[in-house]
Amino acid sequence: MNDLPKVGGKKSDLVYAALKKAILFRLCPPDSQLLETELAGRFGCSQGTIREALLRLDDDGLVRRSGYRGTRVTETSPEEAVEMVRIRLSIERGVARKIATADISQHRDTLDDLIRQMADAHKKGDLYRGSELDRSFHCALANAAGMELLSPLLLRCALHIHRFTLGSVEVPRYFFQEAGVDAEHRALLQQLTCGDPDRAEAAISAHLAHVLSRWTPSLYEAVGPDVFSTLRK
Repeated sequence: MNDLPKVGGKKSDLVYAALKKAILFRLCPPDSQLLETELAGRFGCSQGTIREALLRLDDDGLVRRSGYRGTRVTETSPEEAVEMVRIRLSIERGVARKIATADISQHRDTLDDLIRQMADAHKKGDLYRGSELDRSFHCALANAAGMELLSPLLLRCALHIHRFTLGSVEVPRYFFQEAGVDAEHRALLQQLTCGDPDRAEAAISAHLAHVLSRWTPSLYEAVGPDVFSTLRK
């Protein structure tokens, strides 16, 4: 946790990012207790700063703050991960169908910039940064489709799917360097803006299936491969 991710903003942003990274990679395992006094000493800041970061993590569902038990790290169960994949797939399919015929010119620079940042994270092998950018990219797609109200739901599902995936031992860490996630998302964006809702929906479904089957095969099988191949009616 001493290796703070490079993010701008207040000290609480740095603490939040560091704790979030530690939780995603299970450096802070499920049900471990996070003590404000201990964390304040570790990060060299006030307990108020720590409390602010913990409240944000609580909003994310990554920790639970409850009375005498204090703050403890939560866990994304296999059953919850399966349901979140299904919810995410439903949301992203709706976004894909809408974005296929939408004018996204005002959002194109944002999407292209996120892909460029993915390329940079890819080169550096920064798995945490890559996961952050992936979530930002998919939420940006929802915004570009004019479905901004779905972004918080999509972000929550994607975060906990990533948490379940990044905490898995099924795929070695060097996989990220070989995956070419920036190229995959560039190709995905091209397919999504093809003007054909059915083709766009098929593209996002194939993308999610491809990533999940490589990163966490057991979760992919639990969701069911057929779920990804059946288009919405």
